[in-house]
Amino acid sequence: MFVRHGSSKPGVGRVFLFFAACLVFFSTVRAEEIKIGGTGNALGTMRLLGEAFSKKYPDLKVNVLSSLGSSGALKAVPKGAIDIGLTSRALSDEERATGIQAIEYARSPTVIAVSTKSKVTDISRGQIADIYSGKLTGWPDGTPIRPVLRQPGDDNTKQIRSLSQAIDNALSIAEQRPGLAFATTDQEAAEKIETIPGAFGVTTVALIKSESRSLRALTLDGIEPTESNAAGGRYPIIKTFFFVTAPTLSPYAQQFIAFVRSPAGHDILTQTGHWIP
Repeated sequence: MFVRHGSSKPGVGRVFLFFAACLVFFSTVRAEEIKIGGTGNALGTMRLLGEAFSKKYPDLKVNVLSSLGSSGALKAVPKGAIDIGLTSRALSDEERATGIQAIEYARSPTVIAVSTKSKVTDISRGQIADIYSGKLTGWPDGTPIRPVLRQPGDDNTKQIRSLSQAIDNALSIAEQRPGLAFATTDQEAAEKIETIPGAFGVTTVALIKSESRSLRALTLDGIEPTESNAAGGRYPIIKTFFFVTAPTLSPYAQQFIAFVRSPAGHDILTQTGHWIP
């Protein structure tokens, strides 16, 4: 009997070790991550932009977090918790004093919306005030109207209050009415408007289009909430979106912002209900 020592192919062991080393190496290589978070109205669009960006630059991953709100983004950026914040308002003097900066990148109409199952297509300022105050409780087909409220300091709420003194007063009444639906984020508000029969609430064209929501933006006082009407000043309420960054921005974050400003990024913004001023 013969006992074979070693391999008849001395190179096999070396080849095996080579491939094993390659597997260890490539398993440790990870795409650079860009963390983005903030107002819920911007998240759907950012996810679409992030997907397109990562297809163009496969070694860079865009991680769009769940809704932090504008205030959450303004707190997270100085701490380095996110690379790019998303807000729907300009910075205050106190916020600018921390060194962060805001860069406007697009605008979109803020709208009163109902489910696409509803037959309602238009609304007036007077009707909005009557709905919030409780004077108007049913749609023309008899369906009870169910307003979806947000917290008093929410930007959408502030914008609706700005439409008239009557709406401002009516919202203060609505906030004291028992049993009305309440949402803490833009996504929760959209979901409740979609699913609660007779619901009525505030969102943006950007959110509706970017997230393919089953919502209809209502004509306001006879003016359609199109991007062209808003840009031309005919439609009265507009959401302005900003990137918020630290004074020193990583090259990867700079690359993403440059992509948003490129023709490819512009196309995605246009398709999701934005215009660039």
